[in-house]
Amino acid sequence: MASIENRSHYQVAVKNRDDLTQTFPHDKLEKAEAYRQSLKAQKLKPKLIPLDNHYMIRIRKKGLKEQVLYANSLKEAELVRAKLQVEHSQGILIDYSKGQNTTLAELMIRYLHEEAPRNKSFEIDAYKINAMLEDAGLQRQSIAEIVASHPNPCAKVKAMRIRKEIGKKMRPAACSATRFILKPFAQIVPDDLTEYVDERCQTVSESTVDRELDIFSAVCNIAIKTWRIHVLNSPMDGVKRPPYFNERDRRLKPGEEDRLLVAAFEEDEKWSQSYCHDQLVASELKDIEGRPTRYRFWQTRKQLLKEAQATWVHIPMYECFVQFQLMTGARRGESLSLRWANVDLDVQTAFLPETKNGRPRKLPLRRDLIELLRQLPRTNELVFEFSNDALRKAWTRMCECAGLTGEFDLHVHDLRHEAISRVAEIGSNTPGGFSLLDLQAFSGHRDVRMLLRYAHLCAQGLAKRLDDAFRSKDPDKQFNSHHGRKRLNPKVKVTLKDVIDHAVAEQPVRALEDHSHQQTASMTTPSPAADIPSVYPATAENAAPSAENVIHVNFRRQAA
Repeated sequence: MASIENRSHYQVAVKNRDDLTQTFPHDKLEKAEAYRQSLKAQKLKPKLIPLDNHYMIRIRKKGLKEQVLYANSLKEAELVRAKLQVEHSQGILIDYSKGQNTTLAELMIRYLHEEAPRNKSFEIDAYKINAMLEDAGLQRQSIAEIVASHPNPCAKVKAMRIRKEIGKKMRPAACSATRFILKPFAQIVPDDLTEYVDERCQTVSESTVDRELDIFSAVCNIAIKTWRIHVLNSPMDGVKRPPYFNERDRRLKPGEEDRLLVAAFEEDEKWSQSYCHDQLVASELKDIEGRPTRYRFWQTRKQLLKEAQATWVHIPMYECFVQFQLMTGARRGESLSLRWANVDLDVQTAFLPETKNGRPRKLPLRRDLIELLRQLPRTNELVFEFSNDALRKAWTRMCECAGLTGEFDLHVHDLRHEAISRVAEIGSNTPGGFSLLDLQAFSGHRDVRMLLRYAHLCAQGLAKRLDDAFRSKDPDKQFNSHHGRKRLNPKVKVTLKDVIDHAVAEQPVRALEDHSHQQTASMTTPSPAADIPSVYPATAENAAPSAENVIHVNFRRQAA
């Protein structure tokens, strides 16, 4: 059923002469012997040594496809054969030959064609995988052809505008570190990935390497669990990821927000002029059938430039974007994908049908933000009429103008952190405060653990809620103190009618109890009046009341 064939190499070596050592395949024994004789003719003492480094395990069974596995030693080959015999005796038929005959690079290409288009991060993953393939000496895969040929890409990928490939590398090359993807999948060990991590960390940040490892992990999991390419252990088992901490805690300092808004105002002047120019050109060329020629288009733009510079109206596009980030805490992609159809200015909400964590949510819009949104044009279905690349370039100019570079570098995502921090702080100054769950509803985080960095900002509100909670549970708080006497708290909601009805209902029982008590007390004390507390003045007009004239009401039981 399973046979082992020795295909180990032959090695010809001379003592203390490593430069003369040569290795020959198992079927080239004559060449190895000829090389040994040539060294011997040079009056050297060469040795021909059969190595123990390569064995082939061939599995043959009637009705099944022949399997071929490989091992690096005779001991390993015998262990593999024993394992296969046990599995076959139990009726378990696993094809291990796929892992030996398929390289990791082939699996990455298959993942890029079949699985990656289903994810929203397809474009980024495709660029990374193509860079790895190119570093290993393989051909890049066409992103446009992959999307066009995939049967069911996700909506974002399907509507994505594929960028034209210019052949320029966007990442430092790692040729020697990426060569391991040419090895068979079953022969890749954690050491291969560890060497890749060590070399890549010399040129890029640890967080970048960690995200590249995510791609390897996704390919390995799909290959093992979905494509059923069996290996003894996943290559990712035991791989230690590079440690890093890239969490930013950038808050706006006094004056920075004003400088940023001034820079946004200046950027809006350029955008408004360009917008007016585009509208004039579009209006001029709208009656032309088909698309205008390139010459006609640029001539029209040149003719209408002065008119656009004289008639443009200021539109607070970038100013509104900055305020939108600070007031809603939305992610950059959520803001750029927001459509007018999902914005209700009367109800003051903006609906996000798709977010980073896959769950839709609504953004509350404050009145100040509503006024800015009303000033934006609606010539496009998107609220913010600029792309991610245009925002990146404009943000760089705005930060340079506002002096938010270098040590005071500010990212777009820092505005989201600032917005959540402000809500946490203002919640501590309002009755009841905001909890982490309230912040989760505002920020849209799927896991509340992501908001633990804002927990210290909610401490004051938490203290107020603790006071209210313990005050309501204290039974003594059912009474108010006035001049040393307890008065029933109005919150208990006990009326005078309840007091009278309670007293009348218990009067017969109390009369019997008092009569029995008087008989007992007369045997032990000289006078019942001696047991009455001296809370009343000892005068004739205001004598101590008798037991028959006192109404005893259990307010705590009534309140309960």
